[in-house]
Amino acid sequence: MASDVDLAAVAHMTAGFSGANLQALLSDAQLAAVHEVLDNVDTHWQEKTPLITDALLKFTASVVRPSVSDEEKRRLCNIYS
Repeated sequence: MASDVDLAAVAHMTAGFSGANLQALLSDAQLAAVHEVLDNVDTHWQEKTPLITDALLKFTASVVRPSVSDEEKRRLCNIYS
C-alpha cells in the first residue's frame, strides 16, 4: 500500500461496511493495481510491484457497496435489540 493512502478518508467512505466488505474492497483494489501494472507493460520489461495508491483505493471504495442495506440493518437491530 502506498504511503499516500488516507485511511481516515477511506474509513469515512466505507462506513457501515462489514469486515468481509472491507476485505473485498482491498482485494478489488489489489487486483486493480495488478491490472494497472499489466496494462502499462511495454516491450522493455521491467519488474514493477503493484501498489495500491490513494486514488485507486478511493475509486474502488466509491464503486463498492456494503452487502447489508440500511433497511436490513434496521430490521436486524429491531430483532436483536
